Amino acid sequence: MNRFHLSRSIAVVVAIITPIPWTDRAAAQEIALTPLETNEVARGYRAEIIKLKTVVNDKNETIGRINDFVFGKDGSIYAILAVGNLTGLGGHLIAVPFRNLRLDDPSGYVVLPGASRSVLEKLPVFVNNNR
Repeated sequence: MNRFHLSRSIAVVVAIITPIPWTDRAAAQEIALTPLETNEVARGYRAEIIKLKTVVNDKNETIGRINDFVFGKDGSIYAILAVGNLTGLGGHLIAVPFRNLRLDDPSGYVVLPGASRSVLEKLPVFVNNNR
């Protein structure tokens, strides 16, 4: 093999195994909030503010407290409630879809309409096996 073919072959091999720096940027998406989304975020609540808040039903009966949150891989959000425990650090832990909670109640509590402590205590216990 002459020198010309050898150097061309090396150049082809180097080109194949050398990563192209712009490929990562080409696949990236630009992520930005629109003004409408920014306003919605500003009206929202931080998780640490809601955590340990008392949860009541629509009859203003205390059910328990918010213990934690779980964010599903599909984008769904669940509130973990400590039912029957007023500290929120223990008790019967259950998961409820976050969208079922009402946060802007005049009482200042988080409301889970239609719920009762006795019914929630019959739900399966939440066990976090992931993290």
